[in-house]
Amino acid sequence: MAEPGSNDTYHHGNLKETLMNNCLKMIEEKGVSGFTLREVARISGVSPAAPYHHFRNKTELLTAVSVMGFGMLDEAQRKASQQFDNPGDKLRSLGRSYVMFAVNHKVYFHVMFRANREPLWENEQVINAAKQALGHLENTIRELYPESEEGNDNHFKAAVLTCWSMVHGLASLWVDGPLRATEPGKLDIEELIDIILSQSMTHKNF
Repeated sequence: MAEPGSNDTYHHGNLKETLMNNCLKMIEEKGVSGFTLREVARISGVSPAAPYHHFRNKTELLTAVSVMGFGMLDEAQRKASQQFDNPGDKLRSLGRSYVMFAVNHKVYFHVMFRANREPLWENEQVINAAKQALGHLENTIRELYPESEEGNDNHFKAAVLTCWSMVHGLASLWVDGPLRATEPGKLDIEELIDIILSQSMTHKNF
């Protein structure tokens, strides 16, 4: 799947991919709610009816983009997890991977987590793809705190949520601009996530 750029016009046999590529471009230009399926068809060089062979509506198109994004995140997290055996190192690697995914794939990140007016999180495909991608973080925290296998499961869930909130919040602050605007040229985002996660593990904040 291509990143947003010049319009992708339809060639025989790849209409679905063309529509998804141009959906990403429209989101980059107008936001999730700022375009229609008809516009995606127009810049794809097909008739207004053509997209309906693959997507019944705009929500289905956004769902496909979201699932694709979570698949990409899952692959990035899997590779990050495989780089280390030590769970602490693995967690820091996952944190860096998560944040850099958001930095390098801003439009996907936006659709995956911020399509607020679209009921994407009611879709089983999106939910399952998200669970798969986020499962690496959960598994690593389980390794980091093996005592969580027994006892208070709510404590384990809170630990996972706390860690996810840290990396997701940092990713959002960086992608949206406030962090870069307030600390221009002073921050290395990957070093920052290392420090935050290391401090949290040291002080057992999760």
